[in-house]
Amino acid sequence: MRRILPTLLLVTLLCGLAGVAHAWQTERVVLVLIDGLRYSEGLGDPDHVHVPAMAALAGQGAIVEPFQNLGVTYTDHAVPSVWCGGYTDIFSFSDPDCGGSSNNYTELPSLFEYFRKQLDRPETDCVYVLKDVGCPWRGSMHPDYGPDWWPLYHMAGSSDTDVWNQAQSVLQNESPTLMFLYLADVDHYGHSGNWTNYLSAIDTADAIVGDLWTLLQSLPAYAGKTTLLVTNDHGRHDYDFSGHGDGCAGCRTIQLLAVGPDVKTGFVSTTPRDIPDVTPTIAALLGFQTEYATGAVMDELLVETAAELPAGGGPALAAWPNPLRASTTLRLALADARPHTIEIVDVAGRRVDRLDLPAGITQLTWTPPADLASGVYLARVAGQGDAARALVVLR
Repeated sequence: MRRILPTLLLVTLLCGLAGVAHAWQTERVVLVLIDGLRYSEGLGDPDHVHVPAMAALAGQGAIVEPFQNLGVTYTDHAVPSVWCGGYTDIFSFSDPDCGGSSNNYTELPSLFEYFRKQLDRPETDCVYVLKDVGCPWRGSMHPDYGPDWWPLYHMAGSSDTDVWNQAQSVLQNESPTLMFLYLADVDHYGHSGNWTNYLSAIDTADAIVGDLWTLLQSLPAYAGKTTLLVTNDHGRHDYDFSGHGDGCAGCRTIQLLAVGPDVKTGFVSTTPRDIPDVTPTIAALLGFQTEYATGAVMDELLVETAAELPAGGGPALAAWPNPLRASTTLRLALADARPHTIEIVDVAGRRVDRLDLPAGITQLTWTPPADLASGVYLARVAGQGDAARALVVLR
């Protein structure tokens, strides 16, 4: 009997792992960053005069109020903070790919590096589309990630319309799993001090977002299995739309729009969030870790899948992210409010950790012991045989 138990447990683990792998319907993600859109001219305008397309998408998806940049509100720090999942430091270096010209790289690994390395994806599956800036800002030099895992930079043209034309070609011909679309004109025309041109740039960016969603639903590689996120790096001064860079509400307050098969419909979240939370949320949907990020998954925007819901009225255990490196959040869907104990066991059934949940607490963070080896483990609720979740620990 003792020989049979580890085998039965391993089968249970693998079955649970299969459930984790299919927890989300999202297979691809497109992240759009509209540089320098002040919230009062975006989704913060109750009439949505200049963002009708994004307002319509908000009805199909979710928005966050308030969503903020709580770090540096200059573009060169704010954009990398979105795709690093943290308010990263920026360093200069002589970029050999730009003829030795000075360029920037980040302290923290980027979304693109996590995605490509952990999921073993080629650069063509991770495309950063932007106007021709000559030498685009780079990801990190982190020893665990770095240049080998940077995205494919697709640069062309000088306007948001040019960038959108290129993005359409990439989506139709390359079908990358992860795309970052950078629209710079709103910030550019804001700095010009011309109010009419600034508003016109917002109109254009909004139309691009609407057309992008329509295109995604028309392409077999993306239709019904793509999540679109739209955000900003910073806003603009309350007192002068031509500038930004301080801590005023106009600079800090921005927007986050999400729409896709795993996103709640017509949902307005009032849970305060900020830009580092974008990257971990994308990672959760696509199934990889962001162990150096400081942000957290915006799980309140996401619908619960069948794999996470209680079966037959009993408790069920969910975990994200999974696989995990640094930590994972365990959530128990309870049929009662009693205290519970979660045991972490290995494939031989040996307990490697224990977590106690007081009455009324349904969520906690598990950090694997430092000496715990890579492998598959089972998190199970003591006394509740149907509440279990396979966990994959990566070291």
